[in-house]
Amino acid sequence: MSKTYIGQILESVNSVTEHCGPVLLYGENIDTGSKIAGLARGLKVNPQGRILNVGNCELTHIGVGLGMMLDGGQAVVFMKQLDFLLLGVDQMVNTFTLIRSFHRPEELGSFTVFVIVCDQGYQGVQSSLNAAGDLASLANVGVFCLNTADDAARVVGDHFIAPGFRVVCVSQRLFGSPSLDLPIEWRAPDNSVFKFRSGGHLTLACFGFSLRDGAALAERLSLVGIESDLFHVNYVPGMETSALLESCASTGRVVLIDDSKSVVKFGDMLVTNLRAAGTDAAVLSLGRRGCTPQEYGVTEDRFVPDYDAVLEFARRA
Repeated sequence: MSKTYIGQILESVNSVTEHCGPVLLYGENIDTGSKIAGLARGLKVNPQGRILNVGNCELTHIGVGLGMMLDGGQAVVFMKQLDFLLLGVDQMVNTFTLIRSFHRPEELGSFTVFVIVCDQGYQGVQSSLNAAGDLASLANVGVFCLNTADDAARVVGDHFIAPGFRVVCVSQRLFGSPSLDLPIEWRAPDNSVFKFRSGGHLTLACFGFSLRDGAALAERLSLVGIESDLFHVNYVPGMETSALLESCASTGRVVLIDDSKSVVKFGDMLVTNLRAAGTDAAVLSLGRRGCTPQEYGVTEDRFVPDYDAVLEFARRA
């Protein structure tokens, strides 16, 4: 039986937590009830570690994690919704800035926020934020969105318990979906950029949890003779994007695929870097900007790329 998206990710987490020594895994209902909507179901820890259920106070949760990191400890807080992390933004932005002003990352312990992004549509209050890149912009910390079995294993293995602070996001929409077994062709050492396919005619740059859409687009385009370079991009401070920029310059045509609901898209940074490098590649941006003022309320959240628009763009001389 094939593994599910979240099952594969949890397996990667356990491969770290079962052997990493003293570590605190904590969260609201982490070991009771739904176990954070299934995010922590089957979670394991080594004999030196501890799984701790805590109350409802996200500002304190982030402060505790940063304090443990500052003291050389290892902490991971599990959160049900990305929206809840807004309650800890003051700690993420201001407390962490103070910490890194006086300490190099290698001098610190580890703190990871492991959080679900509610991207299945409106599910009540505090279920609207689907813009992990916005948090990266606010706090200038690494933010990783897990898409495939391979990238999850790399990100969790390298960053889940590592010096410093980062945010790791999973898609609630994909929880029960089969794990995406898409082998990595190349990756940046900091796991900011993953390449999954080589083509030469077109560059597909995927953000958030849109890699499945990007892979499906690449496959459909190949049927009409258009081969694509397929990338997934996370945010890491000082990230290594040379391979992605080289692909854009080589193909001359870039499609940005972003399923977030941010007004300012993460791919805008890529376009800025391209222009700064003197690359005049044509750019097509796929993604919504969220609800218009007339549409606020219970609205459909599913992102569906426009294949016909991509095909027309790819065929331009």
